[in-house]
Amino acid sequence: VGLEGVMADPLLSMLALAVLVAAADAFSTAPPPTAPLCSRGRRTALSSSLVNDGIFQTSPPLRIEGNSLKTWTLPAGVARRVQVSLRSPGRPIEASVELWQTPSYTPTKFTVECEDASENVVHAIVELPDGLPTTLAVYNTEGQEFPVDATVQAVHDGGAAPLAVASFSGQRPVYVEGNGAVKSFNFGPDIEEVEVLLTTSLRNMKAYIEILRGPNDDNEIVNVETDNASVHPFYTKIVCADGLNTLRIVNENTLEFPLEAYVRPFDDVGDGERPQFNYGGPYF
Repeated sequence: VGLEGVMADPLLSMLALAVLVAAADAFSTAPPPTAPLCSRGRRTALSSSLVNDGIFQTSPPLRIEGNSLKTWTLPAGVARRVQVSLRSPGRPIEASVELWQTPSYTPTKFTVECEDASENVVHAIVELPDGLPTTLAVYNTEGQEFPVDATVQAVHDGGAAPLAVASFSGQRPVYVEGNGAVKSFNFGPDIEEVEVLLTTSLRNMKAYIEILRGPNDDNEIVNVETDNASVHPFYTKIVCADGLNTLRIVNENTLEFPLEAYVRPFDDVGDGERPQFNYGGPYF
C-alpha cells in the first residue's frame, strides 16, 4: 500500500501513527517511571482506645526484678476497674497478674509471655469487685536478668457495666466452644494493633490467646482464667508485627463452658509507612 493509500484509509493512518510514536519512545533517554519503595502513610485509629497508651508518663512504673513480686492495694470504692501495663526495654517478658480478694480467693488472673516487650507493650483492663477491697499482684516469673516495668492506674469512666463489654456493644461475638476449640483471625500488613475481649454468660473461663506472624512464631501469648467472665471479662490490646498476622483464641475449658470472643482492629497503618514483608513464600 502506498503513502496515498495509508492517508486515505483512517485505520491504516492510526496504525502508522502508533508505530511512529513507539519508535520514538524506544530511543528516548528518559528513565522509566518506578514505584516508590516505601511511601509514607498515615496511622488511623479505627476505634476509641480503652487503654491509656501514655500510662507510663502519667503513672510512673515500678521496676520488678526477675523472680520478684509487687502488689498494689486497691481500697473499696477507689474505682470500678484498673489498667495494668507491662513493658521491658527490648527484653522478653514472662509475668503473672492476679487479682486477690481475701487471702484465698483469686477471681481473675492471667499470664503473659512476649519476645520483645519494647514493641509488644502489654495493656489490659481488670474489672474490680464492687465495694470490696482488693489487691493486684504482678509477679515477674523470668530470671534475674530480665526485669519488668509495671504500672497500675485506676480507670474513672463512671460506668457500672464492664468497660470493654460496653465498648463492643452492637458487635456480634464469635462463639468458641470448650474442649480446646480454636478460632483464628487473620490481619493484613496494614493492621498495627488488635483489641481482644473475652467474656461468658455467668460462667468461668479458661482461655489461651496467641498472636502469630508465621508457623510456630508466637509474638505474644496470654493465658486467662476467671471464675465469672461476665463480671471479670478479659480485655487486652495486642501489637501486630510487620507483615500478616494470625490471632488464635483457644477455649481450654471443658465443653460445657463456651466463651464469647470479640476481636477488632484498632490501629490502621497506611500501606507505605512500614515495609511490607513476605516471610519466605506465600503469605500465611
